[in-house]
Amino acid sequence: MRSEFFKEKFAMKKKKLVQRSEKTARAEILNKEEEGYIEGDDGEPTYAIRQKEIADAVDMANASKYFELHLENFGPYHISYTDNGRHLLLGGKRGHIASLDWQTKNLHCETNVMETIRDVQWMHTENIYAVAQKHYTYVYDNQGTELHCVKQLHEIRRLTFLPRHFLLVGSSATGWLHWLDVSIGKMVTSFPSRMGSLDVMCQNPGNAIIHTGHDNGTVCLWSPNVKEPLVKMLAHQASIKGMDIDQTGKYMITTGLDRKCRVWDVRMYKQLHAYSLAFGLSHVAVSQRMAVACAIGNTVQIFKDMHLGICHEPYLAHRLGGPVTDLAFVPYEDVLGIGHANGFTSMLVPGSGEANVDAIRANPYETKKQRREREVKQLLDKLQPELIALDPNDITRVNEDLLEQEMEERKKILYVRPVQIEYTPKHKMRGRGTGSHKELRKSMVIEGIRKERISEKKEVEKEVFGDEKVESSKPKQLLDRFRK
Repeated sequence: MRSEFFKEKFAMKKKKLVQRSEKTARAEILNKEEEGYIEGDDGEPTYAIRQKEIADAVDMANASKYFELHLENFGPYHISYTDNGRHLLLGGKRGHIASLDWQTKNLHCETNVMETIRDVQWMHTENIYAVAQKHYTYVYDNQGTELHCVKQLHEIRRLTFLPRHFLLVGSSATGWLHWLDVSIGKMVTSFPSRMGSLDVMCQNPGNAIIHTGHDNGTVCLWSPNVKEPLVKMLAHQASIKGMDIDQTGKYMITTGLDRKCRVWDVRMYKQLHAYSLAFGLSHVAVSQRMAVACAIGNTVQIFKDMHLGICHEPYLAHRLGGPVTDLAFVPYEDVLGIGHANGFTSMLVPGSGEANVDAIRANPYETKKQRREREVKQLLDKLQPELIALDPNDITRVNEDLLEQEMEERKKILYVRPVQIEYTPKHKMRGRGTGSHKELRKSMVIEGIRKERISEKKEVEKEVFGDEKVESSKPKQLLDRFRK
């Protein structure tokens, strides 16, 4: 530390952090909420239990979370939930868009853009969302008013939003990947993947890396800082139809036309388990408690403990009125949202959501004032796209090679002969361009440079040798022993 003031300031900050960690540890004792699962009677499989039976067995508040929206004229539907799990966005292929508070059934807006819709995505708040339409991507507010038309996002098939970086990511039918910074309205980067149409895409919440699935069975990992895939792995022997990653960023679930549902460890890029399911396997979603929902035609099957390898039968199953086109678990709720050809279905899945809500990061009951404060805080804590990497801990590490190289360059000052100083004074008028004035200015400049070199050399000597006295490089003389 440079001064006592900064030392005291650092000590105070450290003391506050220790106190905060102690209070957090004590508060964890108060988290009595626990996740539970359905247990059938003796010999009764849980997947035989119907949704109406579950709704009749729970309280009225949770029973109201099971509902269906019959929208046969505008389907199939894509869906999106906000980070706090409170608001729902629906987008029908035939142009129908609706946003609502799905718990209170309060409709925010409803409109029809009279154009094909490929995907929908909430952004950092429930006041703004993006819609991938037939040609371009449009941004709307919560009243359905068009705010922007982003023509750079052309023929987009899938959308996702990185909340910590304020980046809207889109994958197109032409194989291009786009990263748009919505806080400043500028395109960060765009480049082709050269892997065909990108119909399967998701993000890794742990490091903000984009995962794409392709027709040749490979999964590619992308960063906006590199125009080539960071990792390219063969996941299936056939085309990939669905992919999702858990909240910790450790496990990846993929489904393919080979009727396999595979569980991968993203840290080692290694397959942990593989399960054979029925033909028609397509979309997949992972909940906060590692419940996995798989779409098989017009049926949704939910599995638990897939990543542990002890899953032998479905946990729950539900049949829809049409083919499933999108799946999404609601954060902090035991609910699965299903978009299908005939509308939307909200399905109860006990034990799928996190019971203890972190109100600082995502508060389902936040007020308008709290939402504004959270939005400002998110903008202040925004991460730059340059920090997106496979290992998020890289930014906390020291580049030892570069540090050693800089130290070697500084040590050269001790033994490298200094370059001779050459300085030609500029000619001046009105009597100041005489020879004596020029020599005076020249000597002042040379003396200043020499003093800088001496002070820099002393700093390096102090770093290398510490408080030890440095022996002079001059040859010893006979009378040196009489010097003090």
